[in-house]
Amino acid sequence: MIRYWAICQRDLLATWRKKSGIYQPLVFQLLIVTLFPLGLGAGAQTLAKISPAVVWILALLGTLITLEHIFKDDFEDGSLALYVRAGLSLPMAIISKALAHWITTGLPTVLFAPIIGILLHLPETAYGVLMLSLLLATPIFSLLGAVGSALTINLRSGALLLSVLVMPLLAPVLIFGAGAVLETALGNSAKGHLLLLSGALILTITLAPFAAAAAIKVNME
Repeated sequence: MIRYWAICQRDLLATWRKKSGIYQPLVFQLLIVTLFPLGLGAGAQTLAKISPAVVWILALLGTLITLEHIFKDDFEDGSLALYVRAGLSLPMAIISKALAHWITTGLPTVLFAPIIGILLHLPETAYGVLMLSLLLATPIFSLLGAVGSALTINLRSGALLLSVLVMPLLAPVLIFGAGAVLETALGNSAKGHLLLLSGALILTITLAPFAAAAAIKVNME
């Protein structure tokens, strides 16, 4: 386990040194959210109605722009080949890298979401469910993003293809998450949506590392 934690630490340090991987998705979300009032010319009531969907879409898009580099740098410098030759469990190494991606991208997105909600006049009663739903969903983004990144590591410009591959898998997560926030904003229970997100998280943790490991092995042959 120490070796896998070292992989996670290595990615965390690399991201912290660059810092762009941390603030770029947040700045992207902030820039986009400021365009909604300008483009719609709408008041607080209209923005409040669309805010659950907008917050979730921004969280998803902010994550998508960072997925390409989960494995690409390690593939190019030969680190992935070393993981295999050293006898490391590739699925465990993938979980370590997905964890590092979540800490540097997903967790800041969860903490930043209330600010986006305030700008979009999201009802105060929905902030707790918003953060909880994103806390369940952002690891799914990272794990499924790892699968997409593994499938496109040998492509020079695979970002667009990665998004095309991953978006159909993330669409149900977006529906459940935005639905949970919307139901809470309307005064209803979001328990069903949160349970579906929890089930999706468990399923993704179980299957995604093995799918990504298989994709990496195919690309390394």
